[in-house]
Amino acid sequence: MKPICFLKPDIKLKHLLLFGVVFLFSMSIKAQSINFNFSDGTNASYNVTEVEKITFTDDVMNLHLLNGNIYTWNVSIINKYSYDNNSLNTELPTNNAWQVFVYPNPTNSSLNIKINLPKDDDIQLHLFDIQGKLVLEKSLGKMNSGEFLETIDLTNVSPGTYICKISGYHYSLTKKIIKQ
Repeated sequence: MKPICFLKPDIKLKHLLLFGVVFLFSMSIKAQSINFNFSDGTNASYNVTEVEKITFTDDVMNLHLLNGNIYTWNVSIINKYSYDNNSLNTELPTNNAWQVFVYPNPTNSSLNIKINLPKDDDIQLHLFDIQGKLVLEKSLGKMNSGEFLETIDLTNVSPGTYICKISGYHYSLTKKIIKQ
C-alpha cells in the first residue's frame, strides 16, 4: 500500500525532511528528541540538545552529534520521523538503533569496536586519514543481532587523526580517532 501524500510529486523526500528538521529545531526548547522509523523496522531517537547539525549529500542524510559521531542514512529508508516534547532529564530510547563504542581513543596500537546490532547486518570498517585517503579497510562480515567486540590492529598506522567509518546495509557511524 502506498502512503498518501498531498505534496507535488516533484518535491524530493530530502527537502521535506530538511524542512521538518529545520522546523523541529526552530521550535521551543521543549522539543527534546528527534525520532526516526526506518524501512527495516528499526527505530532511533536522538536528544535534540546533542545534535550539532544535519546535512544532506544527494539522497544521504548526515546527523552530526556534538560528541563527534556522525550517523548517516539514505533518505529512502526513513519511513517516518517525529519529535517529542520530553523533559530535559528524560532518557531517550534508542529502540533498535545500533550501539557502537570505539575505544580507547586516543589509542597507541589497537582499537576496540563494541557493536550491539538490533538485526543481522554485514559490517564494514574503513579508516581514512584527514585528507580522505583510505588507510585501512576491514570487513567484519555478516554479524547476527547481538553484541560483538572486534579489536583492530593499528600498529602499522602512523600517528595522527583519522576518521573511522563503521557501516552496514542501511546505517553507518563515523567517529574521529587519534592514533598516538
